[in-house]
Amino acid sequence: MRNSLFPKFNIFSILIILLTQTIFAQNDSLYSIDYFLENIIEDISFEDENSQIYDLIEQYIEKPIDLNSSNLIEIIKLPFIDIQIANAIVEYRDKHGKIFSYSELNSINTISEKSIKILQIFTYLKIGENNVDSSFWRNLKVKTRSTFSQSIQKAEGYKNRYYKGTPNKIYNRMLINHNLKIQIGLLADKDAGEKSIADFQAYYFQANNLLKGLKLLLGFYTMEFGQGLSLWSPYAFAKGSDATNSIIKHPRGISPYASSGEYLYMKGAAFQYSSNYFELSSFYSNEKDYFNLLKSTFGFIASFSPFPNLKLSSLYMKENEKYFNNITFSDNYLTTEHTSFTYQFTFDKLFTTGEFAFFNKSIASINTLQISLFRTFLVVASFRNYPNTYQSMYGQGFGETKNTNNEFGIYFGLKWRTEFGAINLYFDQFKFPNSTSSIALPSSGNELSFSYEISLFPKTDFYFRFFSENKEVLELFGNENIVANRKTDRLRFELKYEVNKNITLKSRVELLSINQFEHNENGILLFEDIKLLFDKFSIYGRIVFFQTDSFASRIYEFENDLSGIMVNPALYNSGIKWYLFVKYKPFNNLYFSAKYSELYKPNEMSIGTGNNLIKGNIDNKFSIQIDFAF
Repeated sequence: MRNSLFPKFNIFSILIILLTQTIFAQNDSLYSIDYFLENIIEDISFEDENSQIYDLIEQYIEKPIDLNSSNLIEIIKLPFIDIQIANAIVEYRDKHGKIFSYSELNSINTISEKSIKILQIFTYLKIGENNVDSSFWRNLKVKTRSTFSQSIQKAEGYKNRYYKGTPNKIYNRMLINHNLKIQIGLLADKDAGEKSIADFQAYYFQANNLLKGLKLLLGFYTMEFGQGLSLWSPYAFAKGSDATNSIIKHPRGISPYASSGEYLYMKGAAFQYSSNYFELSSFYSNEKDYFNLLKSTFGFIASFSPFPNLKLSSLYMKENEKYFNNITFSDNYLTTEHTSFTYQFTFDKLFTTGEFAFFNKSIASINTLQISLFRTFLVVASFRNYPNTYQSMYGQGFGETKNTNNEFGIYFGLKWRTEFGAINLYFDQFKFPNSTSSIALPSSGNELSFSYEISLFPKTDFYFRFFSENKEVLELFGNENIVANRKTDRLRFELKYEVNKNITLKSRVELLSINQFEHNENGILLFEDIKLLFDKFSIYGRIVFFQTDSFASRIYEFENDLSGIMVNPALYNSGIKWYLFVKYKPFNNLYFSAKYSELYKPNEMSIGTGNNLIKGNIDNKFSIQIDFAF
């Protein structure tokens, strides 16, 4: 390793850092919803900024379901909720009637405190009939969000004028909602380096239940179908520490799109009609991208539920691509067709789903079974087969890559909830039968993940995760490339302690080891978090120490950030990073947020590469945001 900012840590040093918080343990209490939301998002594996996932979570928060009237399938659709939890809720309702308080769920040993907090975020409890206010203005809600962020250091791309615009990022969004029947969204976004503050624009108009069961959507939207082999939105969870839930997709059908991500959305019109036994959707999209490619997509989806626990669906989709060649002054056309069938079946403790997708003569498929063997033991098994000849522009099936092709895999996971903590374990075996973008030969690999979470003392939670990946890669040996096995091991220790209702502390130690042929690398990351909560404002602070041998052994670190933004930067070589994040609420409908972050690499002469290179060893950034609702 290179010269470190801190001495090498042995196991005793790590234990001391983790144990410094436990000696002050007090009585147990719940985390705030905001803080918990950050934690459940962090459980997902990310390797880049992905604000679309945050947008998905916000959409679920905006449209919670009634936990007292929702059926089993509707409850399972909630993020991070499995068949075991959904069954426990339905059984409790059948036995006791309505749920009057979320605290009642503490009596069910299959539902953890963490799951109860998830239910509080995505559901509500309707006890009796609500008085309906027919006033137009009282049912009208408007939410606005404006964000400005900029790196203080100027990158080379701005000095040599490669980037034509300014170095700031500007984001503006307005959402209008009238009693969930009429919804309007407007968005304008400018990334760093772009000229216009509306370089990317998105908008939508949605009408719900103007005719019973009919939804109409115009403008920007997304479509989700089956398990994502043919058609899915940008909102896709990756493999994470939850071994039994992240693998299963729960399609939402047509949804409005007001995110800053400029991919996998549709632009046009769509409708959806739903009844107790069947559902029919149709959609049309026409969009021109940056590469002068005009894409038009048309399709329809039909779903049928012969009885409440079974749903069968089919999809037909046709895509036309038109490319205008400025050199030959000719138009090139490409037409593709997709057909797909999916099923979803629930019976007692069993939940199974799958999809078969057809493209030309190729058939891609995934089939997944989730079953609760005991009241506290949940198992999932999945089999996927994506041929090399299968292609889908909107596909995002579960797998090792996001391509949904050239992959064969078998996944097994289990979750065990005990009085001594929760255990998650999964093993994923995958194979690429043909060449990939990184290796011109067939290759294979596997992943093993084990995590353990327990409340050691009142107000004190301990989390441990071990992750190991074996994967065939290209290795330069002498003057030629050879296929070699790369083994990556990660260890994470985390301790969270709630000092009182206003102060929460969190410590983490993460270790990384890479063994590849004759080349070995290591990395270590340590951070300390503090969160201060008060009536009108909250303060988040973090300091991170890291050291790795190179970029290859980088470690990702998820950060608190402005609402709607997810940051997961790769930290490598030696350095310190710290940030301060403040939220202030002067009154109920107005929020101010601001963040300052600084990365310091004492052994570097510059940070970044190419046009993003910054001379010097400091990279700092500030961001501000205003959220206003009326």
